[in-house]
Amino acid sequence: MVQRQKIGAVMVVGGGVGGMRAAVDLADSGYKVYLVEILPAIGGVVAQLGFMFPTHDCVLCSGTPDHGYGCTRPSISPALLDFSPHPNIELMTLTEIVGVEGIPGDFKATVVHNPRYVNVRTCVSCDECSKMCPVDLPDKFQMGFATHKAVYKVAPRAIPNAYLVEKGEYCLDCRKCEEVCPTKAINLDEEPWYEEIQVGAIILSVGYKLYDPRPAEELGYGRYPNVVTGLEYERLASRSGPTEGIMQRPSDGALPQRIAWIQCVGSRDQEHSYCSSICCMYATKEAVLAKQRVPGVHCQVFMMDERAFSKEYNAYYEQARDTWGVQYTRCRISGIREEPLTHDLFIHYQDEKGELREDRFNMVVLAVGSEPPPKAVTLAQDLGIELNEYGFCLTDKFEPLDTSRPGVFVAGAFSQPKEIAETVIDASGAAARAMRLLSGAQGTMSTAIRLTGERQVRHLTGIRGNRLTELNYPLERDVSDEPPRVGVFACHCGTNITEVVDVPAVVEYAKGLPDVVHAQNVIWACLPEGLEEIKAAIKEHNLNRVVVAACTPRTHEALFQAILRQLSLNPYLLEFVSIRDHCAWVHYDDPRGATRKAEELVRIGAARARLLQPVHKTSWIFNHKALVIGGGLAGMTAALTIADEGFDVCLIEKGDQLGGNLRNIHYTAEGPDPQRLLRSLVKQVECHERIDIYKNTQLVNFSGHVGNFKSVLCSNGNGRGPQEREFEHGVAIVATGAQEYQGTQYLHGLDPRVLTQLEMEKRIVEEPEEIAKLDEVVMIGCVRPYGEEADYCSRTCCTNTMKNAIAIKKLNPDCRVYVLYKDLITYGFREQYYTEARQRGVIFLRYTDESKPDVRVVYGSLRVTVEDLIMGDKLVFHPNLLALSMATAPGETNRELARIMNLPLSREGFFMEAHLKLRPMDFVEEGIFLCGLAHYPKFMEETIAHALATAGRAMTILGKDILELGAVIAEVDQSKCVGCLTCVRTCPSQIPAIQQGAIGVGDIVGAAYIEPAKCTGCGTCTSECPANAIQLRHYHDDQVMIRDQAALGQWLAT
Repeated sequence: MVQRQKIGAVMVVGGGVGGMRAAVDLADSGYKVYLVEILPAIGGVVAQLGFMFPTHDCVLCSGTPDHGYGCTRPSISPALLDFSPHPNIELMTLTEIVGVEGIPGDFKATVVHNPRYVNVRTCVSCDECSKMCPVDLPDKFQMGFATHKAVYKVAPRAIPNAYLVEKGEYCLDCRKCEEVCPTKAINLDEEPWYEEIQVGAIILSVGYKLYDPRPAEELGYGRYPNVVTGLEYERLASRSGPTEGIMQRPSDGALPQRIAWIQCVGSRDQEHSYCSSICCMYATKEAVLAKQRVPGVHCQVFMMDERAFSKEYNAYYEQARDTWGVQYTRCRISGIREEPLTHDLFIHYQDEKGELREDRFNMVVLAVGSEPPPKAVTLAQDLGIELNEYGFCLTDKFEPLDTSRPGVFVAGAFSQPKEIAETVIDASGAAARAMRLLSGAQGTMSTAIRLTGERQVRHLTGIRGNRLTELNYPLERDVSDEPPRVGVFACHCGTNITEVVDVPAVVEYAKGLPDVVHAQNVIWACLPEGLEEIKAAIKEHNLNRVVVAACTPRTHEALFQAILRQLSLNPYLLEFVSIRDHCAWVHYDDPRGATRKAEELVRIGAARARLLQPVHKTSWIFNHKALVIGGGLAGMTAALTIADEGFDVCLIEKGDQLGGNLRNIHYTAEGPDPQRLLRSLVKQVECHERIDIYKNTQLVNFSGHVGNFKSVLCSNGNGRGPQEREFEHGVAIVATGAQEYQGTQYLHGLDPRVLTQLEMEKRIVEEPEEIAKLDEVVMIGCVRPYGEEADYCSRTCCTNTMKNAIAIKKLNPDCRVYVLYKDLITYGFREQYYTEARQRGVIFLRYTDESKPDVRVVYGSLRVTVEDLIMGDKLVFHPNLLALSMATAPGETNRELARIMNLPLSREGFFMEAHLKLRPMDFVEEGIFLCGLAHYPKFMEETIAHALATAGRAMTILGKDILELGAVIAEVDQSKCVGCLTCVRTCPSQIPAIQQGAIGVGDIVGAAYIEPAKCTGCGTCTSECPANAIQLRHYHDDQVMIRDQAALGQWLAT
């Protein structure tokens, strides 16, 4: 049998934050990616969010290690920008996948491209078409709070950054937009067309849809203008929203003084028996934003449980409650009524004391839950995958990123409701699953067959190519000794700039500047015609410095840098001047002033260009081995994934056997056997030819940087005493796990009848006959160490309580089981176990920190006393066994390992990732990654996904042949260093260090050193150094503080 060749391409379906993350990881690892998005722009729901909790920063600018422009918060979206895209990613918007044939490694996917009616390659977003359009439509991005024309751009920062025509039933077919378009980008006769693409794997990251609360008529949504959904509130709170972030209620634009949030709308009800996982925290975030924006506003959240179960979430919730004064009321709201004259809203509810109340609010926000994405059923039928009982993608507990069809993977909220960090983890994990499947197929691309009209009409129109996109540039010309020959190119951007700025006047002014040998107008500098004009002028006038005065470097600088590189010039000999953003847009009502400012900016830009010198990235061949610290579920999964991709792995475990906490889990709520998984993993890892295992081994020294780490490992337990060995590797993964807290609360450790839930689980498995004889069992949740640093949710405890309570009820239905809890955290589909436990007769009683249960031994029997918060009475139980849901505590070696590797820890003692939401697998230092319980408590399936994601991130480095240092990095002149440690203290990445043996000012021993491979180029140390001993490449002092070229000098003088 001939084995079919694997195709080194992956189709990622869905362009939200998960799809983008998966696409970038795959492309960085050497695979061709087709990113398919059904909407006109990528970004998904998160693009509509104003802020993320708990960091309150924006979403799309913080996700990958591709930092730029000195930004210390790296991003996902730059890899997908129109004018500087990742060469291995092909973006297909308004496109749907409608069929898949073939086998894993060699699929033929059929997609349909729906017409946009605007060519994204020639559209320059000049807005001329929109100005002429007579049709107004509700703006979906702004959730209907604003309007746009039938020809419009989805969002201000949409990717692709192009307009589209909402033709259908809305367009009047007047064709005014087509006539006015200066680049002839609009074609209203465009039709759908089909395409077949060969790929090796498919990743589904199609997201979810939010519940439409109109059917819940009692809540008044759609009838009362001041009842809004959470996402509508997000747009009102966003700086890019219809009110520019000013909190106004929809009915009259007034600032609301009393706002209510109603939780679990479309979740935890008869139609949606699952928990949507995201609602509790986004409501808390929105309440905090209101507190920050509207002085004196009253914010009240009506909830059943506060499910703040992820990292830093409980602290954020407590800050909202205790610091910001957000009021939380436990009840489920049954209805809202409106006062017609004022449009104020009244909520009738029972407070926690059992008293009936009716309060007035100016605005009510419905925290709506999530549902399966639109067309989920059709997608499942077209791709041959199964859905679960809720309509989400069916997955297995131990293969959480695999669909029912081999070779088709899933990420994010399509598998079950998830928040941003979990979606990002899934995305990188799904990418790793695809890499593992296609191992060895990097460097191949797919064959495309273009189909027109009906699917049956198929004719081959060309081959996309059989290699990944490779950029081959000519040998760079050394201009360092040449006198500056500066060329200035001022773009009209159609009329986008010239409506305000007199561009020809700016060009004439530039011709008189020192060393400017050529200046010219360019109508569209970013279009092929404009680029050819610039290239021709550079050749004709032998230019060696270039100034482009145009729109913004955020989107276009990389495009013009590539042009210089094609002409043998160093890309850093370009100076970009933003005369659109800084002149035409902000001074639209003052053309004369805008033109004068443009001349000033061009003058400064030309002066800086004269001083620019070539800047180069440094490339080196690096070590392709990986070190994995920790031999539990996470560590073994990560090691196996990397090894299957063909890289050598050193796996170290401090104990004498692999498995970690997995050895203590005997059964799951879902049913699959964890011990069977354990045996399978251990066997695979121990038999893998690329994995070296060292048990009874710990890391004792760590140095180096990405691609060139050196670790010292110390092994014990072989009878010959401690032995040290060195291991050189390119990446490192921390998977050291965690441990069950072993405290003395509630007589634990003092009475054998008081067990932890893990001990109870073991007793249920090993002594079922004894368990079946029990008359009464009490379980107490949220047992954790004393102190604020331990005030976090351990995420798994409540579900484990449900699991054991159900198991006891199955063994003895007559056994009385009582669960004493603070909040019940059975998020996602785990809500079904809470429901099942209640149905089996388990009784749940809530307690608070002020009314904790009291446990004593009275006359030889256990006595548990707890206050009934509703009735106010004391309830007394005499259980045969007491089970405690102990917190998951950080690993005992975390602090020492953090010291050795110079890694940050959270307040609780878990390892701290680079970004809570968007980089949950990465440390700030490149090349070191994090997964499993070392990061934070999580379930087995979440640990597996996190380990896969970490392996995927590691393979984006290991999959390269060479690594490159950033060109714009800081350098220390050690002869000027006074050893003051200012750079050490101020660096956000903790990179500068004192190099022993280096000689500083006055022959002091020890001067600052910045490792080039670690520097992110933010420039903080450069600006703070009091001795002026640090310079940032491309931004040396003389290139910024230009002599005789003060930025405001001539402006003030004229």
